[in-house]
Amino acid sequence: MKYLSQRRKAILLAVVAASAGLTAHAEDLKQDFIASGVTAKVGGYRPERAIMDREADFVKTAPEGLLAPKYGMLTIADKNWGFILDEPEEGDARLFLDSNGDGDFTNDPQTNWKGEQQGEFKMYSGDGLVDLGDERLGAVNFYRFDPKDERRAALKDTLMFYSDYGFEYSFALDGQTFSTFIAGVPTDSSRLPIDRDGNGKVSSRFETAVVGKPFNFTGMTYVFNVEEGSLSLERAAEELDVMPLPPNLEIGKPALTFTASTMAGEELEFPKAYAGKIVMLDFWATWCGPCIGEIPNMKVAYDAWHDKGFDILGISFDQADMADKIKEFLEERELPWPQIYEGKMWDTDLGKMHDVGGIPFVLLVDGDSGEILATARQLRGPKLSAFIKQQLEKKFDITLEDPVAAEAEDAQKPKVLKVETDGDID
Repeated sequence: MKYLSQRRKAILLAVVAASAGLTAHAEDLKQDFIASGVTAKVGGYRPERAIMDREADFVKTAPEGLLAPKYGMLTIADKNWGFILDEPEEGDARLFLDSNGDGDFTNDPQTNWKGEQQGEFKMYSGDGLVDLGDERLGAVNFYRFDPKDERRAALKDTLMFYSDYGFEYSFALDGQTFSTFIAGVPTDSSRLPIDRDGNGKVSSRFETAVVGKPFNFTGMTYVFNVEEGSLSLERAAEELDVMPLPPNLEIGKPALTFTASTMAGEELEFPKAYAGKIVMLDFWATWCGPCIGEIPNMKVAYDAWHDKGFDILGISFDQADMADKIKEFLEERELPWPQIYEGKMWDTDLGKMHDVGGIPFVLLVDGDSGEILATARQLRGPKLSAFIKQQLEKKFDITLEDPVAAEAEDAQKPKVLKVETDGDID
């Protein structure tokens, strides 16, 4: 049988599917309303702003005891709900939401609102319910920066919010069943997470469809569209190659292989270049606070075990024209391990290859077998050095003395003062 390219396979499948009546349409989508918790299922949120610049003309019955009220309107899609934020100089702030939109702020479900001290200022957050009609109540989450924080003066009269209600959509692509979630209502820019490999995680690069943009996850190309707030799924006019599945970078799986040049000009084959060692692949950037926070732990582990078979390879997510600043950064912190720098930030080729959605992103790899030995859960924090020791002992079947522990133990021993003299001491 002759070899068929992915594109030709896709076209052939499309023809077969069309002739068999398998084209997906809006009626193939099953929609279920979810009252709350959709934000976590989607994997993030896009906050909206509600400006508190309104008069109280939409208030028919106000709550009792208002001291310093501010008025605003919450807008989601084509629906509006009034709210009152009472922020007295003394005492707790309170948030009231006209959930049913009747202007009476005394007959609605209670809204939660609290402030937590974060340094000099407070951070406020809460949640409430909005009446969506058809006897459906949907959760909305709120937050607000301290109006006294001059760094955020532009948000002094702003309440941030995002929908925590939404919909689950079930559908079939070429005989395979999938589901996705949308917070709030679908729009022409909604991103739909689709767990293609069923591992409970969603890759923003390999497992996300965007409304209005064709995608091919199974052999045929489809597109989600929105019309009058209703989501539909149709066959796309163009044919795309099948999107690869996200890489499986779990413990025990083989690491991805690549060839790249370090900042020192050395061409490096990974993981072949680390034969006889274990190596930590570290995706980081000079602008990444958590990355910098891990440097002391990495230095302790590197100093303790480098000559025993442990190495680190850094992959920078810094922007273009940063080579000199990165080198200065490395020199100041005395970081000796090699670095790969492309100057592409989130478009770094090795980052996209490894489906890196956030940094620091780390993997521990056996340079001989190429097996992934650990991920971020084991490779972050002050216990890194002890964990590397365990992995080296396991790989080489040896027992190692921990120089850090030995130094600490030695520091606890009582010091004996030895005095040398030329004669007797009376």
